[in-house]
Amino acid sequence: MKAFILKKIANHISSKKFIKRAIRVDENVILLEIDKTKYFFDLTKGNSDIYIDIDYDIAKKFNAPFDIMLTKKFTKSKLIEVKVFERILTIKVETNLHFKKEINYIQFEFTGRYTNSIILNEQFIVLEALHHISSNVSSRSVEIGEKLLPIPPRELKEKEFEVDDIVKYSQEIFREKYNKRLENIKKSILNNIDKKITKLKKILNSLESEKELLEKSEIYKTYADLAMINLYKIKNKYDKFLKVEDFEGNEINIPIPRLRNINEIGNYYYNLAKKMKNKSKNIKIEKNNIIQKIDFLEKYKDGVINSENISDLNIYKSTKKTKIKEDNIESFYIDDFLVLVGKNEKGNIKLLKESKANDIWLHIKDKTGAHVIIKTNKKNVPEDVIFKSAKLALTFSDEIEGIVDYTQRRHLYIKEGAFVNYVTYKSIALNLSKKDIS
Repeated sequence: MKAFILKKIANHISSKKFIKRAIRVDENVILLEIDKTKYFFDLTKGNSDIYIDIDYDIAKKFNAPFDIMLTKKFTKSKLIEVKVFERILTIKVETNLHFKKEINYIQFEFTGRYTNSIILNEQFIVLEALHHISSNVSSRSVEIGEKLLPIPPRELKEKEFEVDDIVKYSQEIFREKYNKRLENIKKSILNNIDKKITKLKKILNSLESEKELLEKSEIYKTYADLAMINLYKIKNKYDKFLKVEDFEGNEINIPIPRLRNINEIGNYYYNLAKKMKNKSKNIKIEKNNIIQKIDFLEKYKDGVINSENISDLNIYKSTKKTKIKEDNIESFYIDDFLVLVGKNEKGNIKLLKESKANDIWLHIKDKTGAHVIIKTNKKNVPEDVIFKSAKLALTFSDEIEGIVDYTQRRHLYIKEGAFVNYVTYKSIALNLSKKDIS
C-alpha cells in the first residue's frame, strides 16, 4: 500500500459522516460501509490495499473476539476524524453504547510483515487486534490492555504517479489481484484433480482383461490336473519346476509353489483357477467403477474451470473438514452446510439409503446425473445454499443446462437402486455456460 494512495483514500473517507456497518468479510479483509460507500481494507501481509465499492463475496461469518469488538464499537458510529501517518490510517469514531457516548479508534497499519488492524479506546489502549504481536516478536507489541506505541518515523521511498479517480483506481487494482488469486486457486485445485485422475488411469491400465483372466484360469486348471496326475514325479519339495507332458504331448514346466504339504499342489492351482475365473466376472464392474470415478473427476474439473468467483471456487477446495471415509461419495461445504454428491451408482444408492427425512435431495430433471444431498441437521437451508447445490447437481451430470429438481428426502420413493419417484418438489433452471443464471 503506497502512502500517497492511502492519503487520497483518507481524503475520500473524510467527507463521510456515518459508519453503517463494520464487519470482517474474509480472513484479512475488513469492510467499513460509510454513508453509502463501501471500503474494503485488505490486510494481507505483503499485498495490502484498500478497495472502494467493489463486489466482494463474504467468505464466511467471522465470530472471533476481534469481530465482535469490531461490530460493537464501529457499526452505527459517527465518523469524527481520519488521519494518515506514513502507511497508517487511523479512524476516530463516536459510538452510543447503552445511552453513553464513547470514543474509539480503528487503526489500519499497512506495514509489510506487521500489517494489522487494531481497535483502540480513547486512551489508545488496545481493545482487540486482527493479529496480536507479543514483545518476543517485536519491540512494538500489540497486546490487549497495553497502550499502543507509535511507530517511529522513517523515510519512505516510493514513486508517486497521477491518479485522477481514486475509486476507479482501487477497483482496477482489486480486479487485477482478484483475477490472479482466482487463477492461482484454480491451478492448485486442478493440479490435485489431475493427480487423482492420473492415479486412477494407471490403476485402470494395470487391470487385466476378462479374456486374459479366463486364459490364466484355464492354465491354472491344466496345471492342477497335470500336477495331480504326475505328483509322484516330485522327488524334492525344493524343486522349482515339475516337468510333464500336457494332454497334447507338449512338454511344459509347472512352477512348484512353496507348500507345507506338496500333495496340496493340485488344490493350490485349482484355487488359483477359481480365483481368476471369479476375478474375470468382476473385472467389468471394477473397470466401470474406475471409469465412473474418472468421469466424476473430469466433471469436477469443469466445475472448477467454470467458477467465476472465489466464493464458488472455494466449494471445490479440499479441506480437513470435508474429508470423509467414503470412496463413492464426494463431500463439499457450502456456508457450513455439508453437501454430499454421489460419484457413481454405488454412491448414489448409499446417499439415498443413509440420508435423513429432512435432508434436501437434488437431481437434474429426467437426465443422468449425480444425486446431491444437503445435510440440514434440522436447520433451515438458505436459498443460496440450495442454488449452489443445484449447480453441483448440474455440474456432475452430462448437461451444461437443464432443470434441477429438489425436495426433502422424505418425499422420495425408491423404485430400484438409485431410481426414484417424487411428486412434491421445486425446480431451478440453470445454464452453466451463461453468467446470468435464472
